[in-house]
Amino acid sequence: MRAEELVAEIYRQKTELQREGKKPCQVILSMEAWRHIRAWHLARGVMEQAPHMDYIGEDRIFEMDVLIDGVESPRVC
Repeated sequence: MRAEELVAEIYRQKTELQREGKKPCQVILSMEAWRHIRAWHLARGVMEQAPHMDYIGEDRIFEMDVLIDGVESPRVC
């Protein structure tokens, strides 16, 4: 899965859980998927004009902690 697809899937799962009244706080990814997302994010450059709006951090995405496990696809919980 491409980095853009991974990010879109994580966001989709997060918003779905929020619609159900839940508060997602973490996403479980494989190390390979997280490295892929981070490389894509770094290649896009720094959001200098609005760094506070950046949705990918050192160990977070969409304000959720990233946990690494051997999963095949992202899982938000």
